[in-house]
Amino acid sequence: MALMDLAIRQAMHSRCRFRMAAVLVAGSRVLAWSTNLRRNSPVIDFRHATFHAEEAVLRRTRHTARAEIYVARVNRAGVPLLARPCPRCQKALTAAGVIRAHYTVDPVATESMNLLDPTYRTLI
Repeated sequence: MALMDLAIRQAMHSRCRFRMAAVLVAGSRVLAWSTNLRRNSPVIDFRHATFHAEEAVLRRTRHTARAEIYVARVNRAGVPLLARPCPRCQKALTAAGVIRAHYTVDPVATESMNLLDPTYRTLI
């Protein structure tokens, strides 16, 4: 749970409307972390105004095979909310070799998804 707590703390630093963060881990070693980042003005391109936290963390490291990712979303009060990776991020994580995604569901619960599960891949 300490790694999820780290993701929750990092999400508080996001400057975006949806405060999210991701922490990429191999074993007990943190490879990289990032919040979601603004990449251009929403006036210019509303649909692609930010890098999702999962995308940003993948851009920060090259060694992602067999890694796991912890994703958290918080509201302004710091209360964890649902942070399941979107289909685009799920595809990027799978392509990078990340094997499992752990994410916040509500203030007291987290869930995990096995990115290597063939039944999961049919959903994206």
